[in-house]
Amino acid sequence: MSRILSDHPQMAVRQFRCASGRGMIVAVTRSRTVIAALCVVSVLALGACSGDDPEPRFAPPSTSAPTSPSTTAVSGLVEPTMPAAAKGSDAAAAEAFVRFYWEMVNYAQATGDLDGLQSLADASCAACREGTSYLERVFSDGGEISGGAATVRVRTTGFVKDQGRSNAVVVFDVSSTRQRVDYPGDRRDESYPGGVTRLSAILIPHAGTWLMSSWNDE
Repeated sequence: MSRILSDHPQMAVRQFRCASGRGMIVAVTRSRTVIAALCVVSVLALGACSGDDPEPRFAPPSTSAPTSPSTTAVSGLVEPTMPAAAKGSDAAAAEAFVRFYWEMVNYAQATGDLDGLQSLADASCAACREGTSYLERVFSDGGEISGGAATVRVRTTGFVKDQGRSNAVVVFDVSSTRQRVDYPGDRRDESYPGGVTRLSAILIPHAGTWLMSSWNDE
């Protein structure tokens, strides 16, 4: 499927609802402080696709068969590897990267090994930082996370030009199971319901694949 490009970068500031979905998405916005910080940083630094600037024109998802994040890798404590499908600059590669990113979220939540997940994010991704920072705090406090496994269904994929590069804009649904965070001792445990959340992610091209630049709810 051919790429559909907009001639203008989507850097307009807009109001949006911060992520209110499940799993690590809930963890990112688990307190008013985190919500406020994430909203401010995301709006001012990352921008979004609205306002007076032209919207990117979206194509439907690629016709290649979608794959869901693997639960085998998580249960076996084996770090997922980036699929060949995520390498490239077209819509199919961007969609495969988003699925792989959430596969790494599953692995990071199950194991406490955050290096692989962090390597998939650009330094500008505030939501990525907040998510991994929350996981770091849980595990440094001796907490354990169960559930919250996510699967991704891509809705639309488009491209927008920004500083001479074609960034991918992927809109997708994340379905996740109920999640529980168990802390040792008398500290109150946390529980998040499962459900489906629609997210929008901006990916920037990097080394033949992508980096996550931002994600927030639609």
